Amino acid sequence: MADDLAISVENVSKAYRIWNDPAARLKSPLCDGLAACLPPHGPARAKLKAKAQSYYRDFYALKDISFQVRKGESVGIIGRNGSGKSTLLQIIAGTLQPTLGSIQVRGRVAALLELGSGFNPEFTGRENVYLNAAVLGLTRAETEERFDSIADFADIGDFLDQPVRTYSSGMMVRLAFAVATASKPEVLVVDEALSVGDIFFQQKASRRINEILEGGTTFLLVSHDVSAIRALTHRAVVLRHGAVDFAGSPGEAVARYFYMSRSALPDEKIEPTTEVAPLANVSDETRQRLFEQNVLGLAKSRMGEQEIILRAATIALDGLSGAFDGPVGCILEVDYLIVGVERVTTPHVNIHIHDRFSNLLFASSSAQTALTIGSVQPGEERAVRLKIQLCMQPGEYTLDLGVGESVPGQPSIGLPQDRHLGIGPIRVTHNPSDPIPFHGMVQLPLVAQTL
Repeated sequence: MADDLAISVENVSKAYRIWNDPAARLKSPLCDGLAACLPPHGPARAKLKAKAQSYYRDFYALKDISFQVRKGESVGIIGRNGSGKSTLLQIIAGTLQPTLGSIQVRGRVAALLELGSGFNPEFTGRENVYLNAAVLGLTRAETEERFDSIADFADIGDFLDQPVRTYSSGMMVRLAFAVATASKPEVLVVDEALSVGDIFFQQKASRRINEILEGGTTFLLVSHDVSAIRALTHRAVVLRHGAVDFAGSPGEAVARYFYMSRSALPDEKIEPTTEVAPLANVSDETRQRLFEQNVLGLAKSRMGEQEIILRAATIALDGLSGAFDGPVGCILEVDYLIVGVERVTTPHVNIHIHDRFSNLLFASSSAQTALTIGSVQPGEERAVRLKIQLCMQPGEYTLDLGVGESVPGQPSIGLPQDRHLGIGPIRVTHNPSDPIPFHGMVQLPLVAQTL
């Protein structure tokens, strides 16, 4: 294997023997044993060999797979259920042996495969940290040195000293991911682990993966989440019926995957719109509703000079106040309550939408619309509503809500004053019986016409 390669997969096949019935497991080797006692080229031997083979069939989960991964490269593997993705990762991780072909992996490997694999359910989380770290090649001293960092990343609190069998799936994968990445592996293999847990863990995991990729770790990811493939990999391999169907850029691979999986698209398309409208004067009823349904307490952090304050904000999807779930194309309404604290100012409200990989999908403000909020006196309150049509892929998203100060003559520029980060998650869904109406991250307005 060349010095610049971390993984080399050469003509790998994996066959599973499927028996006709339980008795066939005895009959087939019995026929093979009798055939071995007969002359090598006689008809009786051939007949017994054929009889032995009639009791089973071989199912090839992988068929003649070949590809290479360079050191420090990030490669995704996608394909429909049953295409052989997980089998391939298990062979690369060394938990399965190929029927044919060879695998070469250079460097320390950390693998996140089946949920909870490698954990003893009767051991506590703390004991499993030391156990898994030892399996990954860390000494006890190295594990103790990194333990606080592992515990902080996993963020499971007192459950760290409880048996793993009491953990939820999210807690288990957070702890496993924390140990695997803390070991600073040269090769990290992940099978769908990033799809488990809430959006805040997924964002944190995405940042951790980017950090270790910058450190030169080779990364192999299996996922049905095409956003993860696009965001985290340099190259992707598409598997189909156990064979390589395509290998190339993530964008082309995802397009190929959608082509294999596609069905008829709906006739009607939802066109995204953005509407901004001011509320009337801030009545007592409006203020009470804003404070009763205030989502700012859900924010993970806060930033800004706070010379202008965003005192309260509410979220509604398709008119359902406090709802956090809605279909593709639903209307997101955000109501803001602004307070001019220290001086006369011309504020604007803003919103940022992030996906679970912390990618910024959308950012805008009232300053970029025709709405003029007007000057706000010290201590005065103003209420503003933003309305956005969420034409985004199904998934979970977080919001940053804030108030800023408009720059005179430059409506697209604003100075941040009070921003509340990481509110959510907002869940965008689709009807499972209908295909996703578009590919990519967001749906943009599209008009087609003949010339």
